[in-house]
Amino acid sequence: MIRHILKIMWNQRRSNGWIFAELAVVAAVLWMMIDTFWVDYRTYHAPLGFDIGNVWRFKLSDLDAKAPGYMPDSLYHSSDPEDLTRLMTQIRQNPEVEDVCVTFYSCPYSNGNSWREVKPVDGDTIYAAHMESFQMRNVTPEYFRLFRIRTVDGEPVYDKVAGRHNVIVITPEMAEGFYHGAPNIVGRRVYHGGHDLSSEIAAVSTSIRTNEYERPEASYFQCLEGETVSSFGASSAEFCVRMKRPYTQNEMNLFLDGMGERLKVNNLYVYGITPISSFREQQLSQKEREANNKISLMVFMLVNVFFGIIGTFWLRMQNRKGEIGLRMALGAHRITLERYMYTEGLCLLAFTLPLLIIFAFNMVYMDQLDSYRQPLTFMRFLMTFGFTYILMGVMICIGIWFPVRKAVRLAPAEALHYE
Repeated sequence: MIRHILKIMWNQRRSNGWIFAELAVVAAVLWMMIDTFWVDYRTYHAPLGFDIGNVWRFKLSDLDAKAPGYMPDSLYHSSDPEDLTRLMTQIRQNPEVEDVCVTFYSCPYSNGNSWREVKPVDGDTIYAAHMESFQMRNVTPEYFRLFRIRTVDGEPVYDKVAGRHNVIVITPEMAEGFYHGAPNIVGRRVYHGGHDLSSEIAAVSTSIRTNEYERPEASYFQCLEGETVSSFGASSAEFCVRMKRPYTQNEMNLFLDGMGERLKVNNLYVYGITPISSFREQQLSQKEREANNKISLMVFMLVNVFFGIIGTFWLRMQNRKGEIGLRMALGAHRITLERYMYTEGLCLLAFTLPLLIIFAFNMVYMDQLDSYRQPLTFMRFLMTFGFTYILMGVMICIGIWFPVRKAVRLAPAEALHYE
């Protein structure tokens, strides 16, 4: 049957040539659309490396000198780190609170932008020199417990850093760049901020992403020390609290009212709250608008492709009623005729595959595909090619189905009239 179909297609090569050219162009455009959607979808649904559920950010400030309860410097006997630690303790003691942590420009979705030069003491310094600097997150050890960050082995990072001095936690991307898969990374040392300061690697965390639209980058966590808090200032801290259950904004306002004086330590006090999810919405709003515009454009193009292919094969089948009638008059079965027409249309589509593969390799060579967020793997090409040809195959079958179904139900004499 296939040989017979190929012979007929060759004899009708003039009309089939235009259809083949249309299918080749449409397949290339559709494949590019599906590949773009594949990259966006896979990137968006990849693990972030942290969890922000039920987490709120408490806004801190210092009392004005004219405010009631202001403590003058002459009566001030504690440091910024001590005030922050005491405030954390007072809030953590509430039975509704699960955990508390402090960060500086490192809270998820806070647009933190702290970078520092980092070099391994006994690793690949060429990679470090090429990168120049890495994102640094200044956090207290409780940060890993509050945001539920784990090591690459699935263990809690908090257990690796709690109670330790001058340690850092690196991401797998930094570990791979420095040590290229070497074992026993934990315990090695790195320089950061020049060769004046070195820290021990306490753990390798899972990959950490800035948001759902970005890939994970090489970065590290610096566990906060007292002098770091003093240099930034306690009121500049990102004070994060995880509640034991979901709270609405009104419920959190009532929670703050109930805390009373426990939200104040000397001149440091809490003056407001915002859920981390609000920061996420603000950061992703522009990217989500761009993604929605892209999806709308893809849907519009897909609808045009859908009606274009269906219309082409519909018209083609309408013009072949005479051929169908002749085959019926010669004894062809209705089901056999339908199968023949479907196979012929799908064969035309299959012949576009070599051209699409050449087109895909050309796109790779010219670096027109997004290989930054998602690697160019065999699985990626297999899935995108598969979706492309399944969609086009369905469209072709729909375009063939109705006119052929109608034609094979005609009486042979009436069908022969078209011949």
